[in-house]
Amino acid sequence: MPNAFTPDNDGINDIFLPVINGMDPLNYEFMIFNRWGELIFETDVVGKGWDGTYRGKLSQQDVYVWKIKARNALTGQEKVYYGHVSLLK
Repeated sequence: MPNAFTPDNDGINDIFLPVINGMDPLNYEFMIFNRWGELIFETDVVGKGWDGTYRGKLSQQDVYVWKIKARNALTGQEKVYYGHVSLLK
């Protein structure tokens, strides 16, 4: 998982996108929270990443917490992953 991205529309590293192998695409959640714990991005679509915006505006340079809930496609076991990502301008 990357730990930083630069959503400056230069075509390089503009989207924060997790890559998880072997998970069930029908049981997937990807969330981003700000430093106050407010949910600012959420998707259940595999392959859709965060572009650094919240309510149509580019978020401030900061560290954000991500959370992924996914189910293993083979075993059916649900896993929850946490981490952080730095949005750099």
